[in-house]
Amino acid sequence: MGDKTVIITGGNAGLGYQCAKNVALSDPGYHVVLACRSLARGEAAAKALRVETNNSNISVMELDLASLASVRAFHVTYSHAALPPLHGVVCNAGISAGGTPGMPRTADGFETIFAVNHLGHFLLTNLLLNQMGDSGRIVFVTSDLHDPPAFFPVKVTYRDAAAIAAGRGPGMQAYCTSKLCNLYCTYEMARLLADQTDRHITVNAFNPGAMPDTGFAAPTGNALVRGATHVIGTIMGKLIGKQSTSTASGAALAKLITDPALTTTTGTYIDRGAQAPSSPLSRDRDNARELWQASMDMTGLRESDTIFA
Repeated sequence: MGDKTVIITGGNAGLGYQCAKNVALSDPGYHVVLACRSLARGEAAAKALRVETNNSNISVMELDLASLASVRAFHVTYSHAALPPLHGVVCNAGISAGGTPGMPRTADGFETIFAVNHLGHFLLTNLLLNQMGDSGRIVFVTSDLHDPPAFFPVKVTYRDAAAIAAGRGPGMQAYCTSKLCNLYCTYEMARLLADQTDRHITVNAFNPGAMPDTGFAAPTGNALVRGATHVIGTIMGKLIGKQSTSTASGAALAKLITDPALTTTTGTYIDRGAQAPSSPLSRDRDNARELWQASMDMTGLRESDTIFA
């Protein structure tokens, strides 16, 4: 194949690292960009990946999804980089229910979990769509917790985007809702691409399952609280039935970018490599449209900035 670029947010650790590794291993023509908040951690990961994959085409660019200015700066930096055509964007980075200590709201004024897990990726992908080839691929990493089981202490509902951005609920509520928003964004972007363009860009959502090896949802608090939370989390993970590892889910995530068999697969929810139905709530098209328009307003994204102009 010809050289292609794949951007992976949060590609320096966990699921993102394993996805980057599998993309780089699949073909030396892939140029992988690790979009990371910390350049130092990103450079360390890129160095390790070059050794593990024997693929020298791995670079790092700074991206803080909590800052809309940083997202726009990343877009400018990427646009001026001498890289092959953009083939894929993996929207993997995120923060857990614990959020960012001391930062309940971003500098832009939004609840942090919603801002990082949804708004930052919404703006990033819309800005990058114009630079994507005709057979490009976008993947949003979501979670089975967009639809928690009956015994879960959080129930997911959707009123409007403004209520989510205001963020007055507990962190777990914000996290689960942000994962619902990832699905709304996936389905609405896929619909708009099909209805308003002649581009063959696919957009899918990926659920990696619970991955205890990543430490993504590491509990906080004193030793007793951390221990109890870890035990409860392990039990709940088994009850939910979505156990996995970053290695297994990273390989499945990479396939959504590299597998030729998925060239036309779009607007789907992929649960650890297999298509599955997402929740009935996640399929509410009115909610998806409301979130899309509100996200444009919140991020200052103009229609002329997008492929849908």
